[in-house]
Amino acid sequence: MRLINILPLLPLSALGAPTDSDADQLDKRQVYGVTSKYCSTASGGLCYLQYFVSQNSPTYRIAIPSDATQNSAYDVVLQVIAPNALGWAGFAWGGSMINNPLTVVWPNGQSGQATASSRWANSRTLPTVYTGATLKTLSSSRNGTHWSVEVACTGCSKWNNRGLNLNGPSTFSWAFSTNQVQNPGNSGSSFAVHTSSGVFSQPLDYGKNTKTVFTNYINKKP
Repeated sequence: MRLINILPLLPLSALGAPTDSDADQLDKRQVYGVTSKYCSTASGGLCYLQYFVSQNSPTYRIAIPSDATQNSAYDVVLQVIAPNALGWAGFAWGGSMINNPLTVVWPNGQSGQATASSRWANSRTLPTVYTGATLKTLSSSRNGTHWSVEVACTGCSKWNNRGLNLNGPSTFSWAFSTNQVQNPGNSGSSFAVHTSSGVFSQPLDYGKNTKTVFTNYINKKP
């Protein structure tokens, strides 16, 4: 794990709905707590499965390559856009806090920077650092209302004898806290229990991208 570089991501609107530099934005008709497809020209045409929890909660976006196959390991991209009032946000790739890779992100106290941490929990206790998944930091930003983090994960699509479902809905869970982490600059920092959490299930079709678009996007980042 390493600190996220200060790189431009997506400008964030003051109203809480994130937008990209070409004015792509959340559909104003969108109901909170539902999934949708989000494509960004600022990201080279990359498309995401998007879950917009609520105005005061994070937005989660997932992108995968279209050549991914069931029960195989492949890189995935996770983007998290969170209100400044939140101290950390987490995402569980297997739909539960326990026995699957967790990606936890938080602002690290430096302007425009954030920390990303790969975690694992065997019980409902503080998740420990997980070496079975590695995170490549792609970008981060912060403005007056939100902070945003994007990572590419190797090891989040398949773990033990489980993995993401490419033949139907995959189940994910999310959590966040209004409390700051203990040591924001350290990816191994402890943090308080979440103040809110939830689960959603959706096929990954919205987040599929051609191999060229997906590979070019994650490889152009340092």
